[in-house]
Amino acid sequence: MMRFIRENRGSASLEFVLLAIPLFLPIFIFMNFFAESTDTQTSLRTLAREAARTYVTSKSDEIAAEVMSQVISEGSSALGYSHSIRYWVRCSQSPCIYPNGRVAVTIVARLQNSKSIEVTAIEYVSPWA
Repeated sequence: MMRFIRENRGSASLEFVLLAIPLFLPIFIFMNFFAESTDTQTSLRTLAREAARTYVTSKSDEIAAEVMSQVISEGSSALGYSHSIRYWVRCSQSPCIYPNGRVAVTIVARLQNSKSIEVTAIEYVSPWA
């Protein structure tokens, strides 16, 4: 009987290695992918919000487009997305800078795994602009 007990020593760790690790590995991979995607989305949403704020606080459409482009360029290079970012602006009316005007800035970034993330931020021009 004592010999049988000695022979089973370490069997729980062997079962863990053979059964639990292969089951947990896909979960860890998914969690890592989800965390990276969520982090990217949060960063891009902040960048889009700052770009929209920059746009609506400018004096004219020309200045707004130039300054917003610079904000997105600097922000995307700081975040490491400089080569994979596209953006565009949609306004509720032309010109964009008018009292209570609605400006939506959309940013699309392509990740390394070829998944793209699209975020949009909406800001309004001051009623006293």
